[in-house]
Amino acid sequence: MRPEDLHGTWELVSFVRLVAGEVVGDVLGPDPVGRICYQPDGRVTALLMQRDRSWPADGDFLRADDATRGAAALGFVGYGGTFAVDGDVVTHRLDVSLYPEHPGTDLVRTARWAGPELVLRTEERRSRSGRVLFDELTWRRWGAG
Repeated sequence: MRPEDLHGTWELVSFVRLVAGEVVGDVLGPDPVGRICYQPDGRVTALLMQRDRSWPADGDFLRADDATRGAAALGFVGYGGTFAVDGDVVTHRLDVSLYPEHPGTDLVRTARWAGPELVLRTEERRSRSGRVLFDELTWRRWGAG
């Protein structure tokens, strides 16, 4: 894979969690919304969210209480930084993120093609019960259908 293969805007198709190789659920619900943009200057920006986050009809984010804002934030992921490609590994080097612990860290993804779709797999980690888990995010080029 080359950096220019990623250039452009991609739309999130699915975001699933796998435990011991089996899909156990949709991380942001069954119909998530997301965009990831890879720019020719080496920048990456990702915004993902649960489509139907609960929110009061008359809610104003800046005036809502901390618990209400916190619940809304649980259904949202946002970050930006630079990216590098090395074979099938795409590394996002973060300088901004919703999560305070992420700036200054790398999010390493293994990339593969599933037809025209881009599949990014997170690094493996252990569940609380010790089982191996990872997430897979499937993307299609913006406007490709």
